[in-house]
Parts: sequence; structure tokens; C-alpha cells
Amino acid sequence: MQDAAAPSPGAPAGAGEPRQGGPERAAATSSAGAAPLQADPRARGDESLDRERYERYAMPASDLPAANVQAFRGDASGVLAIVRRAVQSVTRDPARHRRRLPKSRFDAIRSLPELAMALDYAVTRMQPEIAPPPEIVEKLDLLYGALRPTLATAEVYFPRSIVPETFGIVRRALVAGDPASATATITNLILDRWSHVQSRIPITREELTQLNSTAKWLLSNTRPPERLDSRDIRDRLWSLLRERYEQLRAIAQEVSGDDSREYAPERLAAD
Repeated sequence: MQDAAAPSPGAPAGAGEPRQGGPERAAATSSAGAAPLQADPRARGDESLDRERYERYAMPASDLPAANVQAFRGDASGVLAIVRRAVQSVTRDPARHRRRLPKSRFDAIRSLPELAMALDYAVTRMQPEIAPPPEIVEKLDLLYGALRPTLATAEVYFPRSIVPETFGIVRRALVAGDPASATATITNLILDRWSHVQSRIPITREELTQLNSTAKWLLSNTRPPERLDSRDIRDRLWSLLRERYEQLRAIAQEVSGDDSREYAPERLAAD
């Protein structure tokens, strides 16, 4: 339950990069009439593109059933390196794979490094700018430990198809790294309908009320950057990555007969 300060999404592209100077600047300006080379924004870690990639994968991750989510306790950069090696190995002959696989399956495994990069973004850059005081840390820890089982319970007794707006608010809050909003929303749902579920639900009203009060205290007394906590969405991105990575082994075996343990999901946590 632990999660470097993220650059502001509004920061100009290339902020923080070393300035050109001396011979380099002279060389860059000496070629008269030559069109300036455009640096690849992804190569320099453009914040807006990184954030866009993160949100592209965080949204489906936020939609995973809470009961299927596993905690992430590894090294995100190590996971990214493993995924890149495995995907390069499995797709080293693209023409052959495209003949043997539907395009959707081929593209799905080719996109695994992007999903791993989204996980790395959540781990390394979705951080509060200043370490929050102990009181806030304690409350965020309480929410992190209780939100997922509470969501799992709500998903059993209140199917998403019945209250799609509520779960939509929860999903957006998870993607934003705002567990206080997610917790307040889901506990409000259960408490408002308590009489319908009180004899069946495995959570007491007192526990729900405490969670609800904690979440609302955070919403009233902190700004979103101060209560930023990406642990839940990290876990979800990790779980989505494991789920999709599992398909890699099946594809490797199907296309080339390669049943290497290199492609087992457990391998992701090995390094």
C-alpha cells in the first residue's frame, strides 16, 4: 500500500530536458534552409501521450470485476522489460503470425508493451507532489484495504446493468487515482439500499458508515492532488496485464509450438 512526483499534465512537451547550448546549438542552426528534425514525442516521454496511453488501458482495467483483481507488488520497469522480450520473441516473424492469427489476436499481443507502460506510468508518475501528512496516509490506507472487497460485494448485490451511472463514477474515480470519490460513491449506493441487502451482505452497517465518513472527510478536507493514490488502479492494470499475457503462451504454442515458461504469467513476477 505504497505508491515520484508526476509532471503536470499541462507542462509543455519537453519540459525538464537539457537545453541546447554551445556547439550543439550552433550545429542545429547552421544548416540554412534545412527543415528542423521533429523529435518523436513518445521517445522523449511526452506527458500528454503518456497520459493518453495510461487512460486507454486504465479504463478497461477499472472495469475488471473487483474479485478478479490481484495486488501488484513487483517492479514495473522489470515487468515492462519481460513483456517486451516475450512479445518480440513471439512476434519475430510478423508475416507468418498474421497468416496464422486473426488480426485482432495479433494486435492484442503486440499491444502488451503499451499496457505494461501504462502500469509503469501508474507506479512511477501518479504520485502526490508532496508526501501527505500521516493523518491522510492513514485514511488512504484504510480505503485501499476496504474499497476492493466493498466493490466486490456491491457487484454481487447491485449488478452494473442496474446502476450503470454509479459504477461509471467509480470507474472514472479509480482511473483518476481518487479512491475517496470511488469509496464515497459505492458506500452511498449500499447504504441507500441497506434495507434490501442487510440480511445478506457480509459487511456491517457500522463498517460501511465508517468507510463513507472517511471518504467524505478526505473529499472535504483535501484537494485531488493531495489525496492521489494509484494503488488500486495499479493492481487493476497488473491484473489486466496478467490476464492478457496468459494469451501469449497459447499463441506461441499455437503458431510455433513454443510452450516455453517464458510466456507464463508467473514469469512476470520472477524478475
